[in-house]
Amino acid sequence: MPFEKLKTRKQKVCIEDLVTNIPEALFRDISKTLTKQIDWENFTDKYARTADVLKLVGMGVFVAASVIMPNLPLALKPFLNNQRKKEYEIWKRFNIPNLKRTLRRLESQKLVEISEESGIQTIKITGAGQRKILKFAIDELAVEKPKFWDGKWTLVSYDIPTNFKTIRRILQEYLKAWGFYPLHESVYLHAYPCEKQVEFLRAYLGVVEYVRIFSISKIENDKLFKEFFGV
Repeated sequence: MPFEKLKTRKQKVCIEDLVTNIPEALFRDISKTLTKQIDWENFTDKYARTADVLKLVGMGVFVAASVIMPNLPLALKPFLNNQRKKEYEIWKRFNIPNLKRTLRRLESQKLVEISEESGIQTIKITGAGQRKILKFAIDELAVEKPKFWDGKWTLVSYDIPTNFKTIRRILQEYLKAWGFYPLHESVYLHAYPCEKQVEFLRAYLGVVEYVRIFSISKIENDKLFKEFFGV
């Protein structure tokens, strides 16, 4: 019966469900890049958006802990380097009671861990929190049209094993979302610079060895593609 089929259907796996092996240093860099995208110039209400707080926690535990313990930064501020001072100033923009509620909510969602070490309360990002941040990173990556086209095309070709079917589907979804033109089942074309985006995506998905990026300067009968990309 149709109902029984629906009942036994497997749940769709999303990108944030994947287990990744992104190096810690790269993860911190990604978090810092994302926090730079927060519109601090127009940040006036001081109420913490959950996504922004999670990105900030991903940068490290010290400043987050100092927010929970207001007396800590006052005592240690003279010892902070310029980067830490900058991060502390960012945290100070938030309404502290609201920030605490947001952090507790993140803890209940198992995206951060709030614990005590040597009498000091610390906040750490969890594996699930890291995956969430990396999902933000991929979703917020965009392929932008340059002011002037350099005449070069980016070709992405992949040969992903059949047992990585979910990974292949996710890769295809992002290539399409970024505006790639599907030349063939496993070959996609773009006119705008997008090498870094594809490099990050394939590294995140763990399929670097199966995905190749080509930069080409000439395509036969390219009128259709030029019209598609408006170049």
